[in-house]
Amino acid sequence: MNKKILNIVTASALVVTMATSAMAEDTQFGVGVGISGQNSTTIRGTVRLDDTMRLEPYFGFSYIDPDNGKSETNLELGSALHVMAPINNKINAYYGGFAGIQNYDNGFTSGTTFNFGPVAGVEYAFDKQFTLGAEVGAGIGFGDATTFETTSSVLVRYYF
Repeated sequence: MNKKILNIVTASALVVTMATSAMAEDTQFGVGVGISGQNSTTIRGTVRLDDTMRLEPYFGFSYIDPDNGKSETNLELGSALHVMAPINNKINAYYGGFAGIQNYDNGFTSGTTFNFGPVAGVEYAFDKQFTLGAEVGAGIGFGDATTFETTSSVLVRYYF
């Protein structure tokens, strides 16, 4: 599994590097953190390609403490593509999709799934560099298990 993750990280970095080298000077880079519930966090690298599109590679992880009677660990690596739909100069809506690979272990079973699905969100820009938003999505996973799940998260993004 580690070799798969390394290959995905390398391929994602190559795609981001190639895409950013071919972009106009409107390109803006950033980082973000998404929180879904108490135990799930997503770290995102944000590449605003222009005013209409954003590429967002991500690394997600969640952990449920065995003291609660259940132990579960999930790691996910992927990328999302967002089409931007500005509402005004402070509020921006977006929609798009994501694809990723997830490794899970709940103490009884473990495996890998390949996930994809739609996402939509809205964010408020405090200034050109800092945004706060909310996102919802749905994902279908295939692989060692077939899954369907919905997600929601609160996101903070900082642009350089």
